[in-house]
Amino acid sequence: MKIWEERSVSRESGRFDAEYTAESIRELEEQKERGEIEPHAYLIKKNALVRLYLKATTSPRRKRKPYEDEL
Repeated sequence: MKIWEERSVSRESGRFDAEYTAESIRELEEQKERGEIEPHAYLIKKNALVRLYLKATTSPRRKRKPYEDEL
């Protein structure tokens, strides 16, 4: 059996990009304003979406500790 379609996995094809995540945060805020979501569930979902947004928009680098240079 052959694979007829060739695709490469890339960041652009991922569903959780910055624009999608920002839109999801706006929808969550609207649900909160309408009272459709409990406060605890709102906080859990908002925390997860903010983490996804930060992951999509930044590339943090770990700072080296002084003793790591000695190794």
